[in-house]
Amino acid sequence: MKKILLFVSCFLFALTSCEIDNYEGPDTSIHGSILDEQTGELVGSDMENGNAIKVREHGFTNATDQTWYITNTGEYRNNMVFAATYDVRFENGNFYPFEVKDFVVKSGDNVYDFKVIPYIRVKSPKVEKNGNVITATFSLEAGKQEVKLKEIQLFAFSDMWVGNNVKLTLNGGTDKQVFSPSTAINSADIYTLSIDLGQNADVLKYSKNYYFRIGALADVSCVGTVRHNYAPVVVIKL
Repeated sequence: MKKILLFVSCFLFALTSCEIDNYEGPDTSIHGSILDEQTGELVGSDMENGNAIKVREHGFTNATDQTWYITNTGEYRNNMVFAATYDVRFENGNFYPFEVKDFVVKSGDNVYDFKVIPYIRVKSPKVEKNGNVITATFSLEAGKQEVKLKEIQLFAFSDMWVGNNVKLTLNGGTDKQVFSPSTAINSADIYTLSIDLGQNADVLKYSKNYYFRIGALADVSCVGTVRHNYAPVVVIKL
């Protein structure tokens, strides 16, 4: 008798498990861009530990945050989401934080661009090789009057993910400038950064494409973690 009861219990457990496994998985996609609301340009960030979209799905008592990752170009894509209503948060990035309540993701493919106010805009960027030196020139524009400038840097790496978290350690000290205390941003100022290839022959030693990117770090109060703002990546063959 005990064997019969044990068999029935196992059968019911297996049946219940099958019923749970039969729930449909996420079959909806969403993609788009993070755009500067003033210029319409993509707002790039770091690929590693950079900007991200935090979402919380409605309909759960103890809902937890999900993360939709943003590429370093400022674009995002998630092909495995549920058609549902979400609260969407942007925080700890390189633009002013904000929240979108009751954001509806419909069944199928969704395209949505988020408009943001970057802390800093890198204007008229130019990165070029002059002799044995890589030189970057640019100006800056504050997203709001309160924004100050903490540092600027010309990053270099061997692939397109170049940025503050993926970079080569360079010699010479002319690739970075730190402002202490942080300084006001004047859009008329022209900044110059450089990398001496001779002094960095040990890290830039191969005849190949290298990737360079101008970054600026803002000083802003009461916004959480502030990440670098960037110009587009420039590829130079050395």
